[in-house]
Amino acid sequence: QLMPFVSDGRKMIHRAFEGNYAMPAFNIGSLVMARACIEAAEAEQAPIILQTSPGELTQTTPDVFSAMIRALANKADVPIMLHLDHGDGLDRIAACINAGYSSVMFDGDSLTLEENVTATQNYAEWAHALGVSLEAAAGSFGGGEEGADSGVHLTNPDVARRLLKDGCADMVACSVGSVHGQTSKLDLGRLEAIAKLAEGPLVLHGGTGIPASDLAVATTLGVVKINIGAGLARPIVKRWQDATENVASPHKGVFGTTDRVLADLIEVARHKIRIMNGSGQA
Repeated sequence: QLMPFVSDGRKMIHRAFEGNYAMPAFNIGSLVMARACIEAAEAEQAPIILQTSPGELTQTTPDVFSAMIRALANKADVPIMLHLDHGDGLDRIAACINAGYSSVMFDGDSLTLEENVTATQNYAEWAHALGVSLEAAAGSFGGGEEGADSGVHLTNPDVARRLLKDGCADMVACSVGSVHGQTSKLDLGRLEAIAKLAEGPLVLHGGTGIPASDLAVATTLGVVKINIGAGLARPIVKRWQDATENVASPHKGVFGTTDRVLADLIEVARHKIRIMNGSGQA
């Protein structure tokens, strides 16, 4: 039985891989986003990942996000971990590990294969010594992702295998057709080839735009983590746009809108949990 806040992400990754389900990894940049995802997870009795990218970390420090997530998670009854999305170097990764994150990503896809494997191995040894999991990158996902170029670079199955076996990563992000912030279709044949060769936990980015039918197949091919960013951001923007058009009382309008945003986000998060086969896995 896992505690609500899971400090070592490897435990949740292993359980998902063995159980043939994926955990949605929700990019959260506010209290209402974090609350909604946790309430959705409790309603579905599902383990989830909350994560911050360098973009979210322009708002405040990793310590603040960590304290907020731990306070919320420790009142929940499902396993929750906190992950650094698109870690872009030593300083960022160190700050998040020191703040008590459960997991970090090192995105070395712009390096040569040997450089990526060596750097991933160094980060993995460090993360594991401190009781934290590491995600590596074997591809890029376009859509103007942070810390990378805007192009899509599909994953070579052997690169994924090397990062898991030689780089000692706990999970590897694979680019098989999904694009950040855009509707997409997965190349399930490529994903299956990666799964067969890599024989380890895989990650998909750009999860908001992936069709539910593709996500269902992905969970049977070793995918344990699917990132959801735009799916949470869009309902917030829509609600605030609606609110600014007719707010008689600004104070009342703010809190009324926050309640509606919370309800919208819970609905989105519950849907993502269900299509990833995560319901009841807590």
